[in-house]
Amino acid sequence: MKMMRIILSLLIVSCFYNIANSSERLELYFLSERLLSKKALTFNDAIQFNIKSRSLGFEGITNNKKIDYTVKVNRSVYPIIAYSDNINGGNLNQNIQVGNYTFIGDENTKAKSGIIIGGGALLGIKKLYDRGRYIDLNLNASIAAAPAHDWLQVRNEYITVCSKNHIKEWIFFDACTSWAHTKREFTDIIHKSISASITRLFMSERSFHESTLTVKRFISDEYQQLQGSIVLNSLLPNSYKTNILFTKGETVENIISLNYSIGLSIKRIIYKKPLKVSFSQSFYDGGNFLGVIREDTSNQLSVSYPVYRGLNVSIGYVDNNSTIQSFSHNGPLVSVSFSTISF
Repeated sequence: MKMMRIILSLLIVSCFYNIANSSERLELYFLSERLLSKKALTFNDAIQFNIKSRSLGFEGITNNKKIDYTVKVNRSVYPIIAYSDNINGGNLNQNIQVGNYTFIGDENTKAKSGIIIGGGALLGIKKLYDRGRYIDLNLNASIAAAPAHDWLQVRNEYITVCSKNHIKEWIFFDACTSWAHTKREFTDIIHKSISASITRLFMSERSFHESTLTVKRFISDEYQQLQGSIVLNSLLPNSYKTNILFTKGETVENIISLNYSIGLSIKRIIYKKPLKVSFSQSFYDGGNFLGVIREDTSNQLSVSYPVYRGLNVSIGYVDNNSTIQSFSHNGPLVSVSFSTISF
C-alpha cells in the first residue's frame, strides 16, 4: 500500500527558481553565438551575457574580467497555494478487488483532498574552485496545511549538492547527490540519489540545443534502481523552447518500480508571457499484489501561464491506469506559484 501511495500521491508544491524551466548554459551558448556572428550585442543581451557567464564561472565582458571566487549565497522564501488529492498520504481507493476477493480499508485511512496553503524557504550556496567549475548546494524546506481538514500538514525537505565542471569548449560534466523527505499523516518517505551527467551544447541550422546523458542510482526505503536519462533542451528559431526527456530504469525483482518515463514540454511567448504545455507518461512494472501481476501507466497533461506579475497558474489532469483496477486513479492538478522573495 505504501508503494501505491508513492506512485499515486500527487502534490503540487510551488517553488520555482527563475530559470527552473530553462538552462543558463544553453542561454549563454545562444548569446555567445550571437556575439560571434554579429560581433556585437544589444545592451540587454550584454547584461545577460555578463550575468550568466560569471554565474557559470567564466569571465564577463566588462572591464573587470577577473573570475569571482567569493562564496555566493542566495536566500529566499515563497508562499504555497495548491490542490492535493492526497493530503494525508491515505488510500485513494478504499476497496481493493483481486479476483473474487475484496479488501476494504479502514475509513480513517481514506485519502483526503483539498486546498493546501503554506510556505517554504530556499538556500543556495555556490563556490567556484576553478574556471567554469563550482560546487552548487541547494536546500529547500516547506510546510503546507489544509484548512478544510483541521490544518492537516504536509512537510517537504530537499537537499542537493553538485560539482559542476566545464571540460572543454561546450562540454560539461556534473556529479550530484540528493536527499528528499516528504512527511504526511500516513506516510514518511525518503528518497536519495547519486548521479553523473555529461552535457554537450551544439547548433543545428538556426536552432540551439543542449543534450544531457545522465546515469543515476535511485535509492528509496523499498528498493534501489539504476536509471539512465537523455534530455534535450532546445531554442528554436520560431521562438519556441522545447524540452524532451526519456528515462529508463533497470528491472527490480518482485517490486513495482519505474520501467520508463517520457516527457515533452513546449514553451512560447504569448502576449509577452511564457505559455508552457507539458505532457508526460510513466510506466511501472515488476511487482505483484497477492499473486496478481501489477503494472501501472500514468499520463499527465498540464498548462501553465503567468497571469499576473509573479503569479503563475498551472492546471492539468493526471490519469493512472493499473492492471489491478482498484489502483487506478485520475484527477485534476492545480497549483498557483509565486515569485520567490529574496533577502
